[in-house]
Amino acid sequence: MTVAIATALQESKLHNYPFGDRDSLGLFQQRPSQGWGRPVQLLTPAYAAEAFYRHLALVDGWETLPVAEAAQAVQHSADGSAYAQWEEDARALARALTGEVTHGMACRYPTPTQARGRALTALAEQELGPGILQRTDGTEAQDWTVAEWLVGHAYSYGLISVSVRGQRWTNDGEWAQDESASIAPTYRLARPREK
Repeated sequence: MTVAIATALQESKLHNYPFGDRDSLGLFQQRPSQGWGRPVQLLTPAYAAEAFYRHLALVDGWETLPVAEAAQAVQHSADGSAYAQWEEDARALARALTGEVTHGMACRYPTPTQARGRALTALAEQELGPGILQRTDGTEAQDWTVAEWLVGHAYSYGLISVSVRGQRWTNDGEWAQDESASIAPTYRLARPREK
């Protein structure tokens, strides 16, 4: 995950661009003409990441290579050394997103006026797996992975709180201990605006 995030930080600053150098697209600036996939696929983050990981797995000894070297072996960039500048940030994000570090994701924003629960569920199932938001039997790392993912999508989908393993994040930007918080990840959406 660290190699993938460092690559996406260098290639697009984590923006899913529908354009790039030549025919490059998406988070990783992958090229349809180089066999990475169709444009619509490369603009789907889950597909683009899976394609990146497939190519990374083909690199002999990638697990022990420096991050920049592993990224360059996949991307074949003009300047492969540029990935190195993102290693520390990528490692921190990877640790938070995999549940290795808890409370790693937080953001602050005003209470949203639009909740997009169905869209959130669909995206979670696409990116994390079927039924993931209803699961109650995860390990601590799995639960924190889901919770951190929810916080990362909170602003776009109208979440006002996320709870997991006795902790609660709210859109004021803070994680706090909450004995009433469930073990499995749960969330609350903003109330729809009254008409």
